[in-house]
Amino acid sequence: MTATTWEAVSPEGGPDTVPPETFREVMTRFARSVTVVTAHDGTHPIGCTATAVLSLTDRPPTLLASLASDGGTLRCIRAAGRFGVSVLPYRHRSLAARFAELPAARRFDGVDHASRHGVPLLGGAVAGAVCRVTRFVPVDDHTLVIGHVVHAETGQDAEPLIHFARRQTRPEG
Repeated sequence: MTATTWEAVSPEGGPDTVPPETFREVMTRFARSVTVVTAHDGTHPIGCTATAVLSLTDRPPTLLASLASDGGTLRCIRAAGRFGVSVLPYRHRSLAARFAELPAARRFDGVDHASRHGVPLLGGAVAGAVCRVTRFVPVDDHTLVIGHVVHAETGQDAEPLIHFARRQTRPEG
């Protein structure tokens, strides 16, 4: 296997950064769970696919999700003050595209979900959490949404959907 390396060339990111397309290629090698981040707009559930979700600390239990600053899900989370995270199982991998590509008003059509603390969590998820927002941190074209976990649950022993090297896969083992 041949390794490839890149050095900073500063095209768009400013001094001492690699080009965005190089960064995206490298990030495809960071395996991560595929999640759906959700909220409720007062009338309807809303959500989007996200892979930039992580635990920040366990004292207090805190999650971080990175969302597009101009996205509808973030606007809804700002208004509601709460958000949910559902870890998709491999068997429901079609939901990743659904929550990334369909118009927001159609994403939940026919999708099993239940409200927990006023926030929708997807049925059959590997794990789910509801968070009370503690802060928003704008970073370039995204906003980090940080929240204390007020509800957590695990599902059946389903295999999580993993995003790696531009593929949807599952853990081997």
